[in-house]
Amino acid sequence: MKNVIPYHVNGRYVEIPSAYAHLIEMKTRKEIAAEYRISVELLKQRLKQMTHKPSSKKVLPIAEVIEIYLELWWPVNGR
Repeated sequence: MKNVIPYHVNGRYVEIPSAYAHLIEMKTRKEIAAEYRISVELLKQRLKQMTHKPSSKKVLPIAEVIEIYLELWWPVNGR
């Protein structure tokens, strides 16, 4: 069995791979774009296409950061 961290996001259960647990914190779009090694503008375009669109807040809450990772996959080169 894989090492996972159970978490509830927007009323559903998700399993966060323990290798990516260090990424789960409140973040700005600039920080997330850096993890994916893309521009903030490209990240914003991808976020517009998401099922669960993040809020317009400068710092995104943990639940929204997780939603981004679930839709865009986990960043290969995360911090």
